[in-house]
Amino acid sequence: MHIGAEYVRAAFGAVFFVSLGVLADLRTLDTDTLIFAAALTLVAFLSKFVGCGLTARMTGLGSKDSMVIGIGMAPRGEVAMVIALLALNQGIIEQPAYVALVLMSLFTTLLVPLLLRNWLYRSQ
Repeated sequence: MHIGAEYVRAAFGAVFFVSLGVLADLRTLDTDTLIFAAALTLVAFLSKFVGCGLTARMTGLGSKDSMVIGIGMAPRGEVAMVIALLALNQGIIEQPAYVALVLMSLFTTLLVPLLLRNWLYRSQ
């Protein structure tokens, strides 16, 4: 990678995520949407944790390494948000579902570093 390219990539990445988040109409955020977002986040996290972590364990990695892989694969970042935006623009989903998907993407992305740092890698 060229010198300085990482800064450009970081800047445009931030603009990309902010632009997707700005399209979320938080006025549609209600109790049902929050419950849906929480359930979606739980399913998204557990499916990656079990699917990737269990596969890593079955290939011979130790328990801790398998958990690191399972947790590390949990973020649903940009791909989920792009698909959600496409679905919103095509009328497949409505604003409450889009908001829930954006929240799920945000929560899974923020949760992983906290889990890895505070639970798996804390000093012993």
